[in-house]
Amino acid sequence: MDLLERIARLTAAAGATGMEDAVAAEVAAQLTELGVEVFRDKAGSVYGKIGEGHPLVLLMAHMDEVGMVVQKVEENGMLRLCKIAGVDPRILPGSRLVIQGREGPVWAVAGALPPHLKKEEEPPAYQWEDILCDTGLAAEEARRLIRPGDMVTLAPEPPLNLLSGRASGKTMDDRAPLAALIELFARLGDEELSCTVVLCASVQEEKSGAGAMAGAHNLCPDMAIAVDVCHAPPPDTPFRTYPLEEVVLCRSASLHPGLFTLLESSAKAMRIPYQVEAAMAAKGTDAWDMAVQASGVATGLISVPLRYMHTGVEVLSLETLANMQKLLTGFLRGLKTGPWEEALCWRD
Repeated sequence: MDLLERIARLTAAAGATGMEDAVAAEVAAQLTELGVEVFRDKAGSVYGKIGEGHPLVLLMAHMDEVGMVVQKVEENGMLRLCKIAGVDPRILPGSRLVIQGREGPVWAVAGALPPHLKKEEEPPAYQWEDILCDTGLAAEEARRLIRPGDMVTLAPEPPLNLLSGRASGKTMDDRAPLAALIELFARLGDEELSCTVVLCASVQEEKSGAGAMAGAHNLCPDMAIAVDVCHAPPPDTPFRTYPLEEVVLCRSASLHPGLFTLLESSAKAMRIPYQVEAAMAAKGTDAWDMAVQASGVATGLISVPLRYMHTGVEVLSLETLANMQKLLTGFLRGLKTGPWEEALCWRD
């Protein structure tokens, strides 16, 4: 299975924040196919483990996606939606959706009053009250199959291969980096490592960070690395975006400077194009939630630049995903000979 196929399988599985069972099953299946030891914690995150001995390294990528739930079935059979996390109502009109109903998936489309029929005094951007979810069902049948609280996500479609080695699709945040970590396990599974490596596909990153908190607290790793996405231009400002072709290492007051140095050294040794992101506070990723667990965990953050975040057409570079995987491979192999304990010690 190549990387794009792994991504396709992961993005096809529904898994809005707090409702990750389907994608959790897919993650577990892919890891089991590799012969990896797999387990799941009480929060719902899925883990795979390879290697033995110290240090214990936790690699984390979240498997949840931004999504919605059904709020109400109207008298005409249309559904009203509300977001769980991260969904902008402006992207929804014209989108295909899937509802996880009582008897299985129900396909739908999102619609709204056409812009040219809006009154001049009405705001041009769509609000949640403007959005209708249309299944084609009459109210009675809709209520039989669908109830308030049912999960709604953008409809899964195979990732689109764009030019220049780029791919586009839904839920690349964070299923694409997660696929790269599973591929890393595929490559390192038969290798004799001098450390224990645990991969965690975490839950609830988009809302609460509960998966990261539970994972780091329960495992109490020697070091933890969150792998996520950051913004690529356009449309954000140049000061907050990073080229699609370069891995991004975060240097932050909330992350461990020694672990940052080890990761940067690996990037340099492997000749991987990278940039450094400066962040003075928590970044809204799993990194911060791991760093403050179990009396403090030495934590790092690696990001893959992504365009059009939280839409159905997120774009990233497959080469950058491969480079991120290569960087981590060099980092893990380097723990055999490198003075990792000294690097993680605070200088008093």
